[in-house]
Amino acid sequence: MTGGSARYERWIVILAAVSLLCVAGIVWGELANNHLTVAKMVGVILLAYSFILLFLRKGGFTGV
Repeated sequence: MTGGSARYERWIVILAAVSLLCVAGIVWGELANNHLTVAKMVGVILLAYSFILLFLRKGGFTGV
């Protein structure tokens, strides 16, 4: 693995961890009946997902 793709790999792992924390935030928001928190967490997950896809593509992990 080259240095450039290792850098993208690191960001993918960080964004996956952020997404996992947001899932916990969504569960907490639903249990606490705090819909504003849930909406924010869903937004962060969508942004993280888009960057994960971007980094997968830029790092050469998709073959495209």
